[in-house]
Formats: sequence, structure tokens, C-alpha cells
Amino acid sequence: MLQALLIGAGVLLCSVLCYALATALIVGMVVRVLPGDHGELGFWRSVGIMMIVTLITAVTHLIEIALWAIVLLLCGEMATFETAFYVSAENYTALGYGDIVLSGRWRLLGPLEAINGLLLFGLSTAVMFAALNRLITNRLRHQHDHRSDGQESPAGKPSGD
Repeated sequence: MLQALLIGAGVLLCSVLCYALATALIVGMVVRVLPGDHGELGFWRSVGIMMIVTLITAVTHLIEIALWAIVLLLCGEMATFETAFYVSAENYTALGYGDIVLSGRWRLLGPLEAINGLLLFGLSTAVMFAALNRLITNRLRHQHDHRSDGQESPAGKPSGD
């Protein structure tokens, strides 16, 4: 049990490091793409940013599932990478079909991977929300700046009234 716990904790730490790098990439991209002068991004550019954030997040999760699958292969639990990836995806997503079960020696890896996946899905939600929040804030500032310049509000009245 101790060996599985140590290996699982190590993989979990590597997985968190991988996710931290992906998050840094996402933050850097969002900061670089958003205009500093509160300029309007436009609908499709905002959609594009959210798509990129989502894709980076999804690819990162797939990489982490593959990392756990490699560990299952190295521990001798699975014969092929395809099977190991399937079992890893079940554990990481906490889906838990249970059609393939780890041996007693390594069964602790399953719950550790589930903890890993659940934590990082939560972080993914937070990262996507932060990016969306930044886009919404940018849009609202842009609209506010236009209203402050004496342009009409959406209701057709000057903003000074």
C-alpha cells in the first residue's frame, strides 16, 4: 500500500505541475490578447479566446490521463496503452464503470487519480470562469467608456440624463 501511495502522490504532484504550466499559458494568452486600453474585442474574438482556453484545458486533462496510463503500464497493471488510457480516463473522471479493476497491490492508484481529476476539473472551471470574467469586465468597461463620452445608452437616451 505504501508503494502505491508514494507513486500515486508523485504522479499527482507531476499532474498538478503540468496543470500549473497550462494555467500559466492560458493566463499569459488572455493577458496578451486583451487590449490594455479597454478596447472592444468583438464577439468572435471573445468566442475564440474561450475556445482556446477550453481546448488548452481539455488537452491538458488528456495529457494527465495519459500520464496516469503510463504509470499503470509501468506497474504492470495493463497490457496495452489503450486499455491503460481507458482505465485511467475512468478513474480521472470518477466515472467508475468498474469493468476493469486494478489488482489489490495497486488499487489505491484509482482513488488517487480520481482525487487528482476532481481537483483539476475544479481548477479548470475556475480558470475558464476567470477568463470569461475578464472578457465580460472588458466588454462592460468598453460600454461604460462609450457612455461616459456622451454617446447614447442602449435605451436611446444620452448617458448624462
